[in-house]
Amino acid sequence: MFPIRSLRRCLKRHPETPHGMRAGIRLSCLVLFIFCHSQSSADAALDNTRNAIQEWVNTEQLISIEKKQWREEKRSIEDILKILAAEKKELNRQVTLAKETTTRADEKRAALVAELSSYQEISSVLELRLEDFERQISLIDPYLPDILRKELSPQMARIKFISVGIAYSVSERAQTVLNILSQIAKFDRKLTLTTATRTNSQNEEIEVRVLYLGLSRAFYVNRGATVGGYGVPSESGWRWQQDNDLSETIARSMDVYEAKLSPEFVMLPMKVEK
Repeated sequence: MFPIRSLRRCLKRHPETPHGMRAGIRLSCLVLFIFCHSQSSADAALDNTRNAIQEWVNTEQLISIEKKQWREEKRSIEDILKILAAEKKELNRQVTLAKETTTRADEKRAALVAELSSYQEISSVLELRLEDFERQISLIDPYLPDILRKELSPQMARIKFISVGIAYSVSERAQTVLNILSQIAKFDRKLTLTTATRTNSQNEEIEVRVLYLGLSRAFYVNRGATVGGYGVPSESGWRWQQDNDLSETIARSMDVYEAKLSPEFVMLPMKVEK
């Protein structure tokens, strides 16, 4: 670009330059100035355009990067949402299962409570019945034969312990009563032959055989069939009555029972007058 000041200095140094030429020079300088100015403006506009385009490119690149990052973050968020949805579904399943389990547990608990209540009622009734049985067993104890009382002594002792306040469970007490009643019933259904000692008319103790007819009657005789008699139960224990006239008949009945004699009918007194 040709500066205006330089043109002016040139014209001042050469005043002899014709006026027409000076006018032409001035016009040429003006055109040159306009051209240079136009060229400078065009360069500036081009630079601005380039800068704008570069900024636009940078912006588009940033937008592209942001979009890419957003897509990646979106996939991550979607994956997290899927995991959370799966966990929520599993939690809901576990909650439902827990509710069902709790419901079943509550139903079972209610059934157990009802069963316990029923058991307690039955236990209370049974305990009252056991007290009655234990009292009745204590009352019939003197009526039992000595051989049976000896067998029942452990169970009878337990009943006596209960009567003085020693605690046993309902099941233990029931088992004791059942054992005693079972053995008593078994003894009452059969004949029992055993040995014992009795006092004769000379107040001497002799060994005798005793045949119990259940719990109702018993007969005894010595080995020589010279001393015999019978016994009956009473509230003070068994009472024995000597009756030597029955000795041979009693001995024969025992021999038949032991299969020492052929089977036969043997008449024994079943009614005794007081």
